[in-house]
Formats: sequence, C-alpha cells, structure tokens
Amino acid sequence: MRTENIFLAGTGAFVPPRVSVAEAVRRGAYDRERMESCGWRNIAVADGTSAPDMAVAAVRQAVDRSGLGPEDIDILVHSCAYHQGPDGWSAPHYILRSTLGSPVPALTVEQGCNAFLAALEMATQYLLCAPSRTGAVVSGADNFGAPSVDRWYAHRDAVLADAATAVVLSKQTGWAALRSVESVSLPHFEILNRGHEPIFPPAVTTGRPLDMNEHLEAMVEELGPKASEIGQEYGTSGAKLVEQVTSEAGITVADLSKVLHLGAGTTDFLDSHLRPMGLDASLGAVDFFRDIGHAGAADVGLQLNHLVEDGQLNAGDHLLLMSAGPGIMITAAVVTVLEPPAWHATGAEGSLV
Repeated sequence: MRTENIFLAGTGAFVPPRVSVAEAVRRGAYDRERMESCGWRNIAVADGTSAPDMAVAAVRQAVDRSGLGPEDIDILVHSCAYHQGPDGWSAPHYILRSTLGSPVPALTVEQGCNAFLAALEMATQYLLCAPSRTGAVVSGADNFGAPSVDRWYAHRDAVLADAATAVVLSKQTGWAALRSVESVSLPHFEILNRGHEPIFPPAVTTGRPLDMNEHLEAMVEELGPKASEIGQEYGTSGAKLVEQVTSEAGITVADLSKVLHLGAGTTDFLDSHLRPMGLDASLGAVDFFRDIGHAGAADVGLQLNHLVEDGQLNAGDHLLLMSAGPGIMITAAVVTVLEPPAWHATGAEGSLV
C-alpha cells in the first residue's frame, strides 16, 4: 500500500543492561560452540523490569521527541512476541495511562517477531481511514526472563533479549516519510511455530517451557521433503513484497540505503535471509545486534532509533524495514529520511524514571 502524508515524528527505545555472552559461557549458561557460531557478544537482560514498563519509557521518549501532545494522538498500538503480564489485563492501556493519559483506543498486536511492523501497518491504516485522525503511537516490548524461558537455548540461532521501542506517526510533520507498507502470509506453514504441541490447554498455563527448536524439528518431521519449500517460498514471497513496497515508494531496490531487520549475530545468518529476497546483508546492522541479542518484537524499532541517535542517517536515505513472524507473515515498509531530527546523535535510551 502506497502511503501519503504519513510521517515519523519521533522514536524511542529502552535497552536494559547487557550481560556478557562470554561470561554466560564461563558460568555454564551458554555453550561456547554456539557463542562462536552465532556471533553474539552481549545480551540485554531486564531482570524484573516488565515489558510494559520498558515500553512506557520508550513511548515517553518518542512522544517527547515528536513534539506532539496527547491531543495529537488518536491511537496507541502495542506489540509483543511474549506474554506481557496478568491474565485478562490490558498492557496497552497500562502504557497509555502511564504516558498519554488520554481516552484513545489502545490495542495489542501479538504477531511474534513481526508484531512491531504489523502494528505499524495497522496504525497507518487507522490514520488513513479518517481525515480527522492525526497521530499514532506504536510500541514494542518483550521480557524473556520468565521461568518458562531459557533465553540462551529457546531458539536455535538467537539468544532472546529484553528491550522496548516506540515510534510516533503523524499526518502533520516528521523527520521521515512512510512511503509504503504491506504484508503477506504463508499460512500453509503455520506449523513452523506450533510443532506437535497441543493447542489446548495453552502452554503458559501448564508450565511448558518455550522451545522453538522443538517446533522446528516437529515441522520437519511432519512436512518431510516439503520442509525445504519453506525457505524457497519465504524467499520468493519476500522478494515480491520488497519489489512491491519499493515500487509503491517510487524507488528501486538499488536505491535502498539501509535494511532494518530482525536481530542477527552474523553476516552469514543475515545473508541467508536477505539474499533470497534480492537484498544485500551489508545494508544491515549485525554489529549493532551482536551487543543486544534478538529482542522479540522490538528489533526493527531498536535499529531505527539507533540509526538516528548514532547520526547514521542523511536526508534522502531510503530505508527498508522488514520482519517476519508466526504465520508465516512478512511485513515490509519503505521510509525516506527528509532531514535528520534535531535530537539525532544526542539522544539516549529512554529512562524508567
């Protein structure tokens, strides 16, 4: 979908203290061979700080930087990959009460690692369908420190990190323009994130640990030779999606300055995901993520905020934001930098205070 007059007005992030991967190996929490093959150096670990509280810090920073007030925001969409708090509770309303304090809708998008960009697309559609709506807040946060999660081994290629991010969208003004955003699903591969695990009762109610590796093994067992088709279809669908959003934005893949992606610890791993889509891994940010980990729903927003704060963006840069999650669902967006904001290269990660 081509978008017009949708701007990025502010970004924010909260990244907790890092834990050394080498130290985790020394104390037996992580395997040395995995450390060397996966590339991670430091992992952001929030301990007892909840995901919604981290999101509050990121949203406050993003709203403050945007120059918009509560009266300019028409919706808050929070995104996550893992559980946020008590059953029957609304995390986005907690975030809303602690930040804007206004009576606008507050929703959650739980689409795994793709949740932040899926929420961004939802918020954009919400703004575009009514002329009176002017702004939106999109947040993303996860804390994988729950007793049922071993962050070091729950995922074959990644170490799960804790962090939060936020972006403020505006139809009035901003430092960058959202040119296009679109999603595609491959529902015949939904077993990739289910495996043989029973759908009921929900795993979180039984104390079953999070084990994405087990899901992958079960998927390979059930699909047999067809399992190899996942990578092929993922690459083909992703390539078509990239072609669509760049075309709608009025540019080509060759015009992209940077690719914002899910956390990756090595260039080889990132290349295995991007190359089938016609993208160059050198446009990514492996070195940045090696000192964060894979922060669930927050990765793309964290990278965006980092690029601004680190002074790596210039007017005219075209950014491809891309992520994938359970479903399989892939979302891509093109953002063009109009002029780096006044707070670029001077900001710091959001504070809980």
